[in-house]
Amino acid sequence: MGGTGKLSAATWVPVLLFALFLTHGSLLGLTDDEAYYWVLAQKPALGYAFHPPAVAWLIAASQKLLSPLFQGNSALVVRFPSALLTAGFLALALRWMKRAGVPESGLLKGALGFLGFAGVFGTSWMMVPDLPLLFAWMLAFVTVWDLCFGTAQGSSARSWLLGLASGVALLSKFSGVLVAFSSAAALLVFARPVTRWRGWAWIAAGLLLAAVPIVVWNARNGWGALLYQFHDRHSGSSLSGLRYLRFWVIQALIAGPPLLLFALRLPVRLRPSQGTDTPVLSRYVALWALPPAAVFLVQPLFSEFKAHWALIVWLPVALELAVLWARTGVSRMARAQTVYGLVLSSVVLLSCHVALLPWVAGAFRGGATADPRLDVTNDMYGWSALPRMLQGSSLPVVASRYQTASQAAFALGGLGRATLLPRDRKQLGEWEDLRITDHQGPGWPRLMQPVWFVGDNRYDAAPEFKDARCERQEPFEQKRGPFLAKRILLWKCTPQGPS
Repeated sequence: MGGTGKLSAATWVPVLLFALFLTHGSLLGLTDDEAYYWVLAQKPALGYAFHPPAVAWLIAASQKLLSPLFQGNSALVVRFPSALLTAGFLALALRWMKRAGVPESGLLKGALGFLGFAGVFGTSWMMVPDLPLLFAWMLAFVTVWDLCFGTAQGSSARSWLLGLASGVALLSKFSGVLVAFSSAAALLVFARPVTRWRGWAWIAAGLLLAAVPIVVWNARNGWGALLYQFHDRHSGSSLSGLRYLRFWVIQALIAGPPLLLFALRLPVRLRPSQGTDTPVLSRYVALWALPPAAVFLVQPLFSEFKAHWALIVWLPVALELAVLWARTGVSRMARAQTVYGLVLSSVVLLSCHVALLPWVAGAFRGGATADPRLDVTNDMYGWSALPRMLQGSSLPVVASRYQTASQAAFALGGLGRATLLPRDRKQLGEWEDLRITDHQGPGWPRLMQPVWFVGDNRYDAAPEFKDARCERQEPFEQKRGPFLAKRILLWKCTPQGPS
């Protein structure tokens, strides 16, 4: 409670965000990747083909908790953990702001300033591996601050949280190990010797415990996930200035130009300044920004990238900007960032429900509409019609991309009807063997019974089963207003025997 008896912004803002994101997420279909993580959650394991297991474990836990109230293939069930994690992420950030000197009266301004980081808050209603990673990052950030600048009393009791954060970060994504690097560096620079060694011990313990399921799974599956993340997805690297320029343009868009300018001025803020603790704050922020910057701000120069990877670099800077604004209330840069970010997040959320991109494209191109594949919000539409397309048929459903196979499985309510074929070794355990082909991959198998094969307008390749006849059926088209959003493609494939 605040000093006036009113509910603190540190409480009601995260609760409001949780309610908003859960309501928003429950009204939409899943993205392709979310549907895939739901598939993984149906068979909880020590690891998976592309990521460590945290995201699947959380969805499985949500299903277990909410199954008395909702169906397992409910968007609300899948996205309940993401809304909870994002609200917890914001609550931890506001707790840290209070520790960093923001008065109770400034917490709402600090919350709005941080919510202006649209790259995170515009999309964190989706259940993806980045969400538990972000929560773990914030838990580590706050815990290390408390260990370094809080009272010595009770520091040992808080140290275990650092082990928890390090372990959860690594179980979320392999890049989560950077959380441990920043935590260890901050303890080295700012903590008392006893606190430092205790913190390092908990970091090591958390990493070792998290590494056990990762190593066990990879050892049993040809080290597939590790090879994919650290070798396969970066193969064919080449120096490209154009790609690097594209990277920075995208970062300016999703992080916000004011935040990017503020980040570039970090070296200036690191200079000693008499009569203020801003250099201490900036030094602490730098220790959390520089380790990921050394990876994610350099890697795009040599190989393809995903835009959201670098958001972890801007995250501590966004916290610093929000704190400085909440303390003084005089930062034009912070106000500009807040307005930009909140407007961008609002546009993103609205575009999930209204076809904004094709409407804008039509307005500027004289009625011509954009390719529906350019609007990723379209991926959340159309798949619920698949059961109707099958017209009560009980034949198994097959897809050759994990995206379409996952959407089909979610629409049909489980893995007993839908599967991915062909698949490679690291994906074998993720899907049920429906015993409908002579093998499961990696090449195209021979059918042993009739099946449905599905695709969509994003992944539209026809089936290539050996010695089978595949007849294309009438596609289903989902529209958002007058605009095409999704086209579901369907083939009926029947084995013909060797030719």
